[in-house]
Amino acid sequence: MPDFLDILRGLSFEQEAACKAPENVLLTACPGSGKTRTLTRRLAYQAAQEPSSKRWNIAITYTNRAADEITSRLDDMGIALTNIWTGTIHQFCMQFIIRPYAMYSGRLSKGYTIIDEYTKKEYGRSFAKELGISLNYYDDPFQYSTVVKEYEALLAANKEIDFEMILRFSEDLSSRCPFICANIASLINSILIDEFQDTNELQYSILAKIYKVNKSISLMFVGDVNQAIYGSLGGVAKCKTELDALYETIFKEMSLTGCYRSTERVVNLYSNFEVSKTGVCSVAEIKDVTGTINYCKSVSKEYLTAEIAAIISSELASGTKSEEICVLAPQWPMLFNLSRDLHSRLPDVLLDAPDISPIKYDPLNPLFLLAKLLFMPSGENVSVRKRIATEFISIVRDDLKIVVSDRIQNYDILSAVNYCRAMDNDGIVCLKAVIERVFGLLRIDVNKEKALSGLIECFFAKIDSRVMQYSLSTDYNSISKYFRDKRGVVISSIHGVKGEEYTTVIAVCLLNGYLPHWDYIMKPEKRHLRKIETSKLLYVLCSRAKQNLYLFSETGRKTNRGSEYTSTDELSLIAHALS
Repeated sequence: MPDFLDILRGLSFEQEAACKAPENVLLTACPGSGKTRTLTRRLAYQAAQEPSSKRWNIAITYTNRAADEITSRLDDMGIALTNIWTGTIHQFCMQFIIRPYAMYSGRLSKGYTIIDEYTKKEYGRSFAKELGISLNYYDDPFQYSTVVKEYEALLAANKEIDFEMILRFSEDLSSRCPFICANIASLINSILIDEFQDTNELQYSILAKIYKVNKSISLMFVGDVNQAIYGSLGGVAKCKTELDALYETIFKEMSLTGCYRSTERVVNLYSNFEVSKTGVCSVAEIKDVTGTINYCKSVSKEYLTAEIAAIISSELASGTKSEEICVLAPQWPMLFNLSRDLHSRLPDVLLDAPDISPIKYDPLNPLFLLAKLLFMPSGENVSVRKRIATEFISIVRDDLKIVVSDRIQNYDILSAVNYCRAMDNDGIVCLKAVIERVFGLLRIDVNKEKALSGLIECFFAKIDSRVMQYSLSTDYNSISKYFRDKRGVVISSIHGVKGEEYTTVIAVCLLNGYLPHWDYIMKPEKRHLRKIETSKLLYVLCSRAKQNLYLFSETGRKTNRGSEYTSTDELSLIAHALS
């Protein structure tokens, strides 16, 4: 493992101070200030303090992608991962609380499967229909107590839980069984929480129970309250006073204020959208580059794709790499048509676009993990493949409560998967062969395991549904494309690129009612949040850009009642900064 000097080399004064601080830290980090770099280096620094210790140094991230990025950076630094763990809060709860201690929950002790958000939504809408409740596309069926009651009864009967229940059961177990927190706390040296502004109350509570049993654990909360765009999902940006009270300790407030990403002009623009002033300034090498900032409110939606295609072509001609260009919209649905039209206009340009895969992303589903092993490139990092295979065994053994011989190792799973790779031109045929071969290897009779057979049936039913709904190919090579690292011009939602950076950002549909969604305008209890939510989304959007921003509030989009959407008020209010 590299020594302390190697770990801290190249850091700014602020970054190094945050890595070395012996106190519990609340670190506010503006866009482009090196938040991920600092978190990764502190994680490595903590691990290097006791390299032979088996106590975990834990980084809890908001997304799987963020966890993978931290792991990748640690690998590049030559840091051994023997006492480092990274993952989302749901993965943390599964590995450290639910799997080891499910026996103490009457609901979980006999096994369970985890359903995804798609299945949850389908259950909810089905019960609403049965109960005579009329729903619009964006309506939440779980706002009705009768739907919730039927839904929870069905999940209990099916031995199923959803993502929210992972947190609820974890909080319940940690509250009822104090020894669980004591056991977990004894295994941990440090906990770093990324994007703390998106953490919900249950997550804060679970981690606080663990910490208060062993206050020698080092804590760091890292984030930016200006980027708190998940309030609708329960995200809460707690201040120092609130954290001090909840964790019964004293946090040291620190900050990263220099932006190493963007020009001064871009920084000055997104500073207009701060809800909490940070004093951010550009310290980037391109600080004084003029770049392009353009706001268009006159182009019709019929000509929007042509405008975007022209900008992309111009950027590529000027030397900007395709991976350094990003096209954004407030919501996913509008991106599919935009992606298709850009493919048509720019056939020779690679697009990292939102494709609909026959196999929905679901890392807590053991069948998805087998699919990932089957379709991901065969040359992928072996350690990554082994981790996926190990996770598969854990889910079967600990979640489904199916006996798996200790003789079975991750490389046995990999061998079984590789045997079926491309054995047929149809990828689904190959996937079914993998499932049959792997469970045969485990000596598991699928037909005798009700939960497993139900999971397999549901898994392939969803594949069939997606294939039919979106007219998708099940050719092996076609499915493999969804599991490769994509390259090209990125097309994504604003939420989807949080934490990313690009030379040029192009954003469309910046309209009242889309940014944010109508819910924040029409519901009386949320009207006061509209301006705040809009500002946060614009802050995240604009701060992705290094030097060029093209913003569109196109004309011609109409509501169901025929009224035309208007340009986002907050952009109109800062016209001076957009000129």
